[in-house]
Amino acid sequence: MSKSKVNMPKELKRKCSIIIHSATGASTVAGLIPIPMSDAIPITAAQIGMIIKIGDLFDISLSEAAAKSIAGVALTQQAGRSVASGFLKMIPGVGTLIGGMISGATAAVLTEFLGWVVADDFFRMSQGEDPENIVEVASELKGSFQDVRLKKE
Repeated sequence: MSKSKVNMPKELKRKCSIIIHSATGASTVAGLIPIPMSDAIPITAAQIGMIIKIGDLFDISLSEAAAKSIAGVALTQQAGRSVASGFLKMIPGVGTLIGGMISGATAAVLTEFLGWVVADDFFRMSQGEDPENIVEVASELKGSFQDVRLKKE
């Protein structure tokens, strides 16, 4: 998922990659927190910060509220998994470990995906093009998770 869909210049893509991977790392670590439901705030903070930094890279000024609404689409996709992994984290020992792994992996995938969607859209906007419909992109992401789940069964 480290590839941009648009033909972005290499240096710009490299800068986006640094921002996105930093936020992905922070989200992953936050997802590993063993306390049930405690990961939502740091994951959200990492994603909002990432969106604002990507906006700065493309000279797009975003308020925190605008970044929150963009991140909100990804967060709704994560909600179900967070609840499931949160309940697993309540089981001492193995449940905590498995719940943290699920939550960390989910946070990583969603943050990486969200980062590249935002980077692609901001690049398009900087070129005078229309951004993709983020709701359609979120549906694609949901489909990806369903594919992963089906392959395991």
